[in-house]
Amino acid sequence: MKKIIRYGLSGFLLMSLLLITGAYQISYQPTQEALEAYKNATPTSFGYEYNVSSSNHLIFYPGGLVSPLAYAPLAYELSLKGFRVSVVEVFLNLAITMPNALKGVDTSLSQRVVLMGHSLGGVAASIAMRTTEVDGLILLGSYPLDTNQIIGNPVYLSILGSEDGLLNQEAYDNAIKGLNIKEVIIEGGNHAQFGSYGSQRDDLEATISEKMQREHIIEAIMEWFYN
Repeated sequence: MKKIIRYGLSGFLLMSLLLITGAYQISYQPTQEALEAYKNATPTSFGYEYNVSSSNHLIFYPGGLVSPLAYAPLAYELSLKGFRVSVVEVFLNLAITMPNALKGVDTSLSQRVVLMGHSLGGVAASIAMRTTEVDGLILLGSYPLDTNQIIGNPVYLSILGSEDGLLNQEAYDNAIKGLNIKEVIIEGGNHAQFGSYGSQRDDLEATISEKMQREHIIEAIMEWFYN
């Protein structure tokens, strides 16, 4: 009996290891540009961040099966605009497994805290808002889940790409009904170019560069945040 239990436990651990290894192997990896931007980051226990002295704080949730380092260019360039940007790492690169990852981020000196999330990361961020009150949520090719359960009175910014081939439009339309939300559509932008990890399966081809899409994202965030 002990042998059966031991073999069963060994099998479970092996399967778990294979699952974890496989999830990280199939995750979309950062481009060279992203790795260069990451060199300017401050590594932390929860992931990494930029411009830690700013009181305007953005906490970023990565997209599903995307390395958090793929968002380093966006995070770094936002930090140059005056934001503190914290990017959280999540188990298996799936933010939905750790919606409360923001709990590991010190916000005690932050005057204004806004969550950001790309794709599945936006969904996870909205789940975190059921137990943690923040000032707002920025959605990148994403939508919130069950907003009636979100506490406080946050405001919302939705940034979409006109060539996004992965966003579930019906689910998006249903999710944003009745919200205090500003919607910005980037003409020519797609789903993958919200990060820096190359093309993504089933996405549409962007007609603008990743750099240009990032500039439009930052412009939209700046206008929304300060108005």
